Amino acid sequence: MTNEELYQLMKEGFDQVKANFAEVNQRLDGLDTRLRTVENGISELKGKQSAIAGMRSWITTACAIGALLISIAVAILK
Repeated sequence: MTNEELYQLMKEGFDQVKANFAEVNQRLDGLDTRLRTVENGISELKGKQSAIAGMRSWITTACAIGALLISIAVAILK
């Protein structure tokens, strides 16, 4: 095997490896995009849950203040 043949054989091998790496990188980019979508969805769900918990505490506080005002009004008017 001459140096030229060895060079050509190695060049073809490296080209195949480069093509395989390009395919793997493309698949990893697709996987990264899908994982980013899942991550964003989970973050949105967590945000909604914390907003619901915050609203519950505001509703409880508003009801307590309303009850206090009603009891004061009843005590004054009676």
